[in-house]
Amino acid sequence: MEVVGSHRKIPAAAHVVPTLPLYRSAPELEVRLEDFELFAIYRLRVLKGISDGLSRGKTPDDMKKLVGDLWRENMSHPQASEVSNKDIISHFVLRLVYCRTEELRKWFLSMETTLFRYRFQLGSLEVQRAVIAENDLPCKAVSNAEFENVKEKLHQVSRLIGQSIATADMIFYKVPFEEVPELVASRRVFILKGYAYVATNQVSSHVVTQFRSYLSKVLVLTNRIAFFWIIIRSVLCFQEMDIYHKRTREGSVDSYCGSPIHKLSGS
Repeated sequence: MEVVGSHRKIPAAAHVVPTLPLYRSAPELEVRLEDFELFAIYRLRVLKGISDGLSRGKTPDDMKKLVGDLWRENMSHPQASEVSNKDIISHFVLRLVYCRTEELRKWFLSMETTLFRYRFQLGSLEVQRAVIAENDLPCKAVSNAEFENVKEKLHQVSRLIGQSIATADMIFYKVPFEEVPELVASRRVFILKGYAYVATNQVSSHVVTQFRSYLSKVLVLTNRIAFFWIIIRSVLCFQEMDIYHKRTREGSVDSYCGSPIHKLSGS
């Protein structure tokens, strides 16, 4: 992702992304400076709104509606093809901002995870299946033959949690049980040979766990990379200043092309 001052952009058709990305790679496109800033501000409004909703003790249903409203108000775009770009760009900009301290990382991780959870739940079944398929998540759709072998157990679980009886038309996924701790702890899934059988309407727990785990790791990594470049830049600045002072003492400062002030300011 490159920030530029011009108004030229790579056409959206050249950059296809999932409807609901997991933000595993930065987009390869040019971004106008004003968009770079505005997109981050709009997304921050969404995250702040989520934080306010959670602090007020809103119910899950109320939070789902709040997230939907906040997203439509702040993250829409006149061009439908640009909505995904706005989403991804704004996430990566705020990731850079909020990676700096543990407190900032913790807040950003919590708000982005909550945002992702409700966006996933608000998405259609097609969108949810696309997220699972396109991001190569560790879960596998249960075949009809396998469903027939475990359907009685699935029926028992469905009755216990008050859901409709599982049928062959429903899609279930086999997920390593440790990936869905919320469902396992509340006994809302059937477990066999280390795998939890998760219905499509429950799979959000698994997807959200994957999202949170990945984002937590990359926030720390981003902080380390940013710190590394700060160190490198500082070393280069000190070297530049040393050369400057040597040339000053030698009386040949006019022949020096650089400037420590220029380098430190990054201009």
